[in-house]
Amino acid sequence: SEDRLIKADVHANQLPQAGMSQLAALLKGKTLLVMGDSVMEQFYNTLQCLLRKEDLEAPNSPEFKDYIAKTKPLWLMGKRKKPPKLPQQARTGMRMLYARVTTMHPDEVSAAVSSADVILLNWGLHYQRLNEYRDNLHSAFQAFEEHAAQPGKAFVFQETGAQHFKTSDRRGYRTGEWEFRDKSTDTLCQCQATEDFNVNSRNRVLYEVLGSGKYRHLQVLPFYNLTRPRWRWHFGNCTQRPNGWNYYTCCDCTHFCYSPAMWGAHMYNLLAVLKRASGLQ
Repeated sequence: SEDRLIKADVHANQLPQAGMSQLAALLKGKTLLVMGDSVMEQFYNTLQCLLRKEDLEAPNSPEFKDYIAKTKPLWLMGKRKKPPKLPQQARTGMRMLYARVTTMHPDEVSAAVSSADVILLNWGLHYQRLNEYRDNLHSAFQAFEEHAAQPGKAFVFQETGAQHFKTSDRRGYRTGEWEFRDKSTDTLCQCQATEDFNVNSRNRVLYEVLGSGKYRHLQVLPFYNLTRPRWRWHFGNCTQRPNGWNYYTCCDCTHFCYSPAMWGAHMYNLLAVLKRASGLQ
């Protein structure tokens, strides 16, 4: 039951919590676009579940369907050609969609700012070359800064979450990042606690970019510290899937098992960040 999950989650059950009703009220009549990789999709799926659980779900209106049809061509101009999916509407008039993006593409940035009021985005785990990550953030943040400076608009970048892949570093320096994993554990999955001395490489680049002072209207949603202690909450061994993907070498120390307390705490942080956005004042 959810009550048992909440009690078991000692990392988050004492943190301030918020729900979908508060978000739907804050974003009344606005379009929320959640963009990012599969971890961001997990959060979007949580929003969908909360929409129904809190009896806020409304049928997608003809106006929303028309909006989806009109903005779809914007997402078909570039390389990936993946328009947003999973459209949902709340009874407050808030509309939301999810766009699966893993790295920065200029056409998707342009499509996002042309088709949403509030954008919640993360790129991170799919970048291994940090100089490229830095350049891509600067390039995209210019457009997002212009967007967020407008009345009724907001842009939030979510920190990259923690991973907990086992490493064999004798110094005890364990970032948990997939690219530094002990590959011998791919067939016998072992997630482990992270000890990176709070130096996450991708978030370090993020704050370096924001520290330039060029993007004062952009907001940052904390996520790393919320996920850092959660090494026991991963899917773990995902070998021998029916679809055959990575049948014998699948170890998931990236995605998190569902926790009402974890996502409730994340919702509380999201609301606090949105309330600071100048465009939503």
